[in-house]
Amino acid sequence: MKALIVDDEPDIREELGEFVEQLGLSVALASNGEEALGKYFGDPEISIILSDLMMPGLNGLEMLDSINDAPESRQRVRRVIFMTANGNTQSVIRAMHLGAKEFLLKPVDLDQLERHIVSAMREVAADQARQTEEILLKQQVTLNSAEISALNRDVEEAYAEALACLAAAAEHKDPETGQHIIRIGRYAAVLAAELEKDKQWCDMIRLAAPLHDVGKVGMRDAVLLKEGPLDDDELLHMREHPETGYRILSGSAHPTMKMAARIARCHHERWDGTGYPRGLKGSEIPVEAAITTLVDVYDALRSKRPYKPAFSHEKVMDIILNGDGRTESQHFNPEVLAAFESAQSRMAAIFDQLGDDREFATQAGSLKREVL
Repeated sequence: MKALIVDDEPDIREELGEFVEQLGLSVALASNGEEALGKYFGDPEISIILSDLMMPGLNGLEMLDSINDAPESRQRVRRVIFMTANGNTQSVIRAMHLGAKEFLLKPVDLDQLERHIVSAMREVAADQARQTEEILLKQQVTLNSAEISALNRDVEEAYAEALACLAAAAEHKDPETGQHIIRIGRYAAVLAAELEKDKQWCDMIRLAAPLHDVGKVGMRDAVLLKEGPLDDDELLHMREHPETGYRILSGSAHPTMKMAARIARCHHERWDGTGYPRGLKGSEIPVEAAITTLVDVYDALRSKRPYKPAFSHEKVMDIILNGDGRTESQHFNPEVLAAFESAQSRMAAIFDQLGDDREFATQAGSLKREVL
């Protein structure tokens, strides 16, 4: 902490400087307003200014006005004490508006000056301590925010990994589907974006859609892996997997898991009401399930199965748009179908990039990399 003494009379300046030094402050001296500005801005330690009000050239008020206008001094702690040989009311009022705290009449009463200087030192110390505390608090808030962000990323990554492992567990019950679960998430996110869903929603369905068949973990292997046609009892058992998946996933309050539960339950429903397990129709089917239904059919038709060869993209689009007796366009949400047709080149690119003929690591590891 340092004091700046400003007075155009050398004897007064020197006497005041010596007195203030005795109070424990370092002192800088200036003979006019211009010199005072140079010393103030050149020395960040100066926080108390004791200045004559009326001086040749730049007077005390003009000096203080220049200090206040300078951007580098706006956050700087300071106390200003003016000395004046007359009690001009207008000058005093203007000085107060500019931030001056105290006024002393010349000749200066040293006892009164001591009280003002000591009071200014206490105020400056308190303001500097408060300013330091605010800086430390802001730094701590920034640090806490960074730690929270890092923690949230860790939680989201762990959650995504758990979803990936859960989806892969279901697919291991049905190994013929290869990289199906990875592609489903990618297709669904692209189609959601085509439908102008926001990024958060697209990210959610990218994680949720691969869980559409998680209910398969509850199916008997003899039914799930049977190569021939299913009998009535087996068909009934197979059609239980949407509700099984819903029961597995619906216990969570996490938005992504809740979406996954709706998808698992409704991805075999059809727009015309001919689907299962509940025969939902039209807008009764959640749009996320309608998206997954369509991309699931697309991927199944593109993939090789024991009962069918892999179809080309062009043939699959013809089946989806025009029907083949088993798959019909009226099975799909019309808005979703139109968006799918618009985005079909991106769907084909996903299958080409992640086709079953490519070599991948374990399904859980592959899906983990995909969702993260």
